[in-house]
Amino acid sequence: MVRRLLALLRRAGFDYSCFRVFSLRLDTDADARSATLPAGYRCAELSPTDLGTCPFPELRDCEEYTGPDSVLFGIFRGDGVLVCVQCVWCGDRYRQHAFWPFEAGGAASMHLVTTASEQGKGLATRLKQYSAKQLKQRGYSRLYSRIWWTNKASLRVSEKAGWERVGTVLEIFLPWHRGPIRRVYVEGRRSKARAG
Repeated sequence: MVRRLLALLRRAGFDYSCFRVFSLRLDTDADARSATLPAGYRCAELSPTDLGTCPFPELRDCEEYTGPDSVLFGIFRGDGVLVCVQCVWCGDRYRQHAFWPFEAGGAASMHLVTTASEQGKGLATRLKQYSAKQLKQRGYSRLYSRIWWTNKASLRVSEKAGWERVGTVLEIFLPWHRGPIRRVYVEGRRSKARAG
């Protein structure tokens, strides 16, 4: 019943998006939060060909996250097959789609996916920890991530990886309004609504 009602509202032009925002300060010791990978698995920065040769379509779809001011990390099984991908944006690439303001030295985890057959092994958590260490070595000081508010598995990944929830971004789309009505809730306080 609820799904049908939501579908009707969307067809009429009503919609919303709601993301929890997490952050990780990299001036702390990221190594203290790291856990080991299952035997035979390894983390690495991805090359342009790694996605194209991956047998899993949900990981090949990460191609849309590549380009200038982006870096992708992944986990490979012992047989060399890519099974988990994290996409990080910074600079101009992030500013074009910014979901949260951040200072110089910031970067954003825009997408994190583990192929279905490899879920439940803690790979996403370990990849998020690995990428934080790599980005710290490159001089980044803070990372951000947005997660759909009902995605419990992804929310748990960020918490297990040592990230802290810093706020929520809610956007409401109305058929008679040109852009979204946006509210940003910072942990402990709420910002004013912004339209468009």
